[in-house]
Amino acid sequence: MAIKLAQYTVLMAFIIGFFLSALHVLEDYSTQGSRLDQTVIDILDASKPPAARAVHTLDQALAQEVVNGLMKYPFISKVQIKDELGEVLAEQEATQQKTKTQWLTEVISAKYKDYTLALRAPGFASLEPGSLKIVVDQDLALQPFFERASTVLVSGIIRNILLAVFLIALFHVFLTKPLALLAKQFAEFRLEESEGKYLEVPEQHKGTELGQLSDVGNEFIHTAQKLLNDKKSSNLALRQSESLLKQVINQAPQLIVALNSKGQVLFCNQQVAEFYNVSVESLVGVAISDFHPFQDEVERMHAIRRSVEANNAPVDITEFSWSRENSEQLHFSIHASPFEYFSEPATLVVATDITSQKVVQDHISHIANHDNLTGLPNRVLLNDRLSRSILSCERNGVYNALLFIDLDHFKTINDSLGHGIGDLLLKEVAEILKGQVRANDTVARLGGDEFVILLEFLHDNQERIKTDVQIICDKLLEILSQPIDIKQHKLRIGASIGVVIFPIEGKDIDDLMRFADTAMYHAKENGRNGYAFYHRSMSLAVEKQQHMENELHRALEQEEFRIHYQPLVNVTGAIVGFEALIRWQHPEKGLMPPIEFIPSLETSGMIVPVSNWLLAKCSRQIETWKAEGFWQDGWYTSINISPLQFYQADMVITLQQLIVGGGANLSDICLEITETVAVENIEFAKSRLQKIRKLGITIALDDFGTGYSSLSYLKNLPIDIVKIDRSFIQELDAHNNSRSIVEAVASIAKAYNLVVLAEGIETKEQLEIAHDIGCHVFQGFYIERPQAAERLQNEYLSKGG
Repeated sequence: MAIKLAQYTVLMAFIIGFFLSALHVLEDYSTQGSRLDQTVIDILDASKPPAARAVHTLDQALAQEVVNGLMKYPFISKVQIKDELGEVLAEQEATQQKTKTQWLTEVISAKYKDYTLALRAPGFASLEPGSLKIVVDQDLALQPFFERASTVLVSGIIRNILLAVFLIALFHVFLTKPLALLAKQFAEFRLEESEGKYLEVPEQHKGTELGQLSDVGNEFIHTAQKLLNDKKSSNLALRQSESLLKQVINQAPQLIVALNSKGQVLFCNQQVAEFYNVSVESLVGVAISDFHPFQDEVERMHAIRRSVEANNAPVDITEFSWSRENSEQLHFSIHASPFEYFSEPATLVVATDITSQKVVQDHISHIANHDNLTGLPNRVLLNDRLSRSILSCERNGVYNALLFIDLDHFKTINDSLGHGIGDLLLKEVAEILKGQVRANDTVARLGGDEFVILLEFLHDNQERIKTDVQIICDKLLEILSQPIDIKQHKLRIGASIGVVIFPIEGKDIDDLMRFADTAMYHAKENGRNGYAFYHRSMSLAVEKQQHMENELHRALEQEEFRIHYQPLVNVTGAIVGFEALIRWQHPEKGLMPPIEFIPSLETSGMIVPVSNWLLAKCSRQIETWKAEGFWQDGWYTSINISPLQFYQADMVITLQQLIVGGGANLSDICLEITETVAVENIEFAKSRLQKIRKLGITIALDDFGTGYSSLSYLKNLPIDIVKIDRSFIQELDAHNNSRSIVEAVASIAKAYNLVVLAEGIETKEQLEIAHDIGCHVFQGFYIERPQAAERLQNEYLSKGG
């Protein structure tokens, strides 16, 4: 440092000295030039008189004498005198001398300088003057200047050298040596090993800047030692914190991993290592694509990472599939966020295992979208698939079909054999339906015995679809009409199917379901075990049916129904009972016969409350007749029981409560059931009829011969009366099989002590033939038309009956 300071000082001294010397030389040069000019002028002035005289007198000798005198000056190189005509009178030139400073003279000035003096004679102003020309060799003229300049420069160099030596010694003693001492102390100082030790300087320097530097250094050392101690404490705390954090991360149930921009693992917790059955160390620095075998999942993870990096914002994924090496697929919720790992941008991924929750959610979703009994899609899932099917059809210009299936005799079986058997039957039907459609079709259960099939044809030809649907429906009806074995029961059900082909412009899911349901009811009304394609006229019929149902509800509430009684007599004409026949006193249409509203009652299910009303009304009428003395012992009132009412679970109890509650005796009532109702489930029918007979109620088998026409039913069913259908009675006087059938029935009935009732007697001849064959009781227009109770009572009382 001392040398450098000396160098800088000497350099500055040289620069300053050179600058000052240069100024001095320049000033001297200027002075010397002025002196030279003045000297030459003085010489010219002294030589002017003789030179002028020599020119005017053309005295060459005098001119030469002047020239010779001037040439005696050493710095004059040449002298020339010319006359007025420009002719040379005298001239002399010195031999040229080469000096060491000639180059310098040529740099700062010219080597030669000319001086010319005009020689004009007095009184001859009009003539051109002569001239005296002197050429001065400036190099020779400036030699004193060069000698002085050399002396100045040499003395300046010597002075600067002496100054440099002095400054070096001074800097070394007072600056660099103490600094070197401090530097040595700094170099040998060890913060970790020198606690409490500080820098020292000689006593004479303690009050100087070196002392201040020493003090500042000591303060720095003190601060550094304190910081070092603090760092040691911080490092210890940091290591403890890292250890604790590592324990916490490893104890966390989530999978935690940090990935760099290349998809490499920066760190991960123990859960990740256990997931892959490796150590944590073996995963660090490795790209996930190198240890996770399922590249589609790796790409999804990279997409999440790239999204975090691009937006510098967290990304949450509610469900993310990540598989084990054995292909076991687990489900995670992912939270990925920006993360800085030792100044390196990274992505921190926290994955929470939601596999068990997913299983529960899927189960809940399955329950919400599937029928609990059959496992088939329910209305919710069907609506979703139907909605997508409609959109697909509309977008692609194709058609699909919807089948609405209702089991024909399920309610009978369910009520008779119990819900357990009914449920098993529904499950079996579900399997049958699934087995008859393709995998991309949907079989759904809406509830009860209603099923829907969504057929995905995706064809643009409606007629072709209709043909395919007909084939499917025929196959379904054939299979469903076969006996189904359920716990030792051979059950026959059959089905009614409504079909709608869609899309239909402007119609939504609810419309299509309603149309299919309408077509199904149309098929049921046409004899059941069939199918029908929806067309617009069906909707009109449904609207008519709904209007009819609304009116029937009103009729029941406002008691618009009426009961007419038709007498049942023996061969002598004596009354043995009555058949109660319902009529509807419509406020606008008048008195309506049963044929016009009974089908609507059965379809809507209102037949049950109306039948109960009829039974209660008849019981009260019997009580009235008894009170008025019209009713006689042994008489009974016959009432038709619908299939729906017969198979009600509480039918027997309800029957007893209505009869007794109306004031009649149980023996005053005869219940008529059709042959079809009895044989739908023969075992249940037998059991129920036996319970009814135990109450004392008479049982009649109505319309015998129109159904299955098996005479064995007369033996097996617990009945009291067999009613021969009017179609056979009206043909008794003709030569056909009707008489033989009636005779056979009468013969069997006689063997089992059954009463044979012939209904539909319209002539005396029919009455006589029926009696001859073996009929015991007769009913028909020939005997009496159905009438209101008051009119019938008055008429028979007036006859003395």
